[in-house]
Amino acid sequence: MMDSIGPIRVLVLETEPNIIANARAALEGDSRLVLVGTVSDQASLMDKLGSTYAHVAVIDLAGLRGDVGPAVREVLAHAPECCVIVTGSNVAPGIVSRAVTAGARGFLLKPYQPEDFVSTIRDAYVNFQELRRLQRIERVPGTTSRPGAVIAVYSPKGGVGCTTIATNLAVALARRSGKSTVALVDLDLQFGDIGIALDLKSANSLADLLNHVDSIDQQLVDEVFVKHASGVRALLAPENLASVPSIDPDRVARVVDQLRPHFQYIVCDLWSSLEDLTLATLRMADRVILVTTPELPALRNLRRVMSATGLLLQDDRTILVANRVPGKAGISLNEIEKGLGRSIAATIPSEGVGITDAINRGMSIFDERARAKAGGSYRKLADLVAVGLEPAAVSRARRPVPATS
Repeated sequence: MMDSIGPIRVLVLETEPNIIANARAALEGDSRLVLVGTVSDQASLMDKLGSTYAHVAVIDLAGLRGDVGPAVREVLAHAPECCVIVTGSNVAPGIVSRAVTAGARGFLLKPYQPEDFVSTIRDAYVNFQELRRLQRIERVPGTTSRPGAVIAVYSPKGGVGCTTIATNLAVALARRSGKSTVALVDLDLQFGDIGIALDLKSANSLADLLNHVDSIDQQLVDEVFVKHASGVRALLAPENLASVPSIDPDRVARVVDQLRPHFQYIVCDLWSSLEDLTLATLRMADRVILVTTPELPALRNLRRVMSATGLLLQDDRTILVANRVPGKAGISLNEIEKGLGRSIAATIPSEGVGITDAINRGMSIFDERARAKAGGSYRKLADLVAVGLEPAAVSRARRPVPATS
């Protein structure tokens, strides 16, 4: 776990300047840890959590405005992937118990030695991430009360082909079995292009489900989703840009989760910005398709995001896809894998005119009229994505399929 991309990012809430100085010195002495910020009160801590993407928050009891339990829960509500460690002096056992019950993963009693500070952070983070990994073990829908697999397609760099991959992956999943029900959800709320990519128009959009988040039934799904010739059902982004700022990201994430009983696969095309809706979708997803191209800006942005989010984008759910391979820049697959510290699970060939023509005509690459030849790559990617997400009998019969072509 300590070998994952980038160092562990530590945010410290501490009221005593000398302890802050000691913490800074201790973290600088370990290349696997980096101090991303220090604050002296709870309000500042909450402000810094989002901007620093801290993996670990070390919180001094003296800097809290109330009881430790609500404070820890507030931190985890804002940053569920953050590991919380509490520190304090002359602490009663009841306070430690309330901190742990609320979700803290470690406790340091002051005064402490620098090596104890470092080892507590490392051990708590590793244990926390292992727990998160176990909670996300690939599941089979036939063995859970939550049917429907959410598949998030994401890249922090715009223009790398996420929408093309999301649409064609959805079609490929629908073609795998006539019984598969596949939803394609446009979560780029401002400038989503799924409608254009598949030549679909609808008077309805995701916004029409927001007021029915707890009562989404099959009739409502039939009314709001628009059906593509492939059998894929698409939920388009709102047409009215002025309405987007007022949309609650948490409500949108709940809509996606409530679609699970109605579809076997729910493919979500995400915006490149790492904002609240994107993070919420990545957390709930059963598969995360991370897309890059063999270009330095795309690789740099993806590495930064993987480093900032920790195990969220580095666990067993994640599949790395290299699009437009081979690239003209001469960056090889080996160089991409070395730079990201992860293996590329699938590649999509660079077809230039064929793909562009299909996009401009609003067709999937599986359409008989399309001149693109990447269908085999998308079929293999669909096979790879589906492993462990199919009904139990089908899942046991299949072997993982290499998606690289």
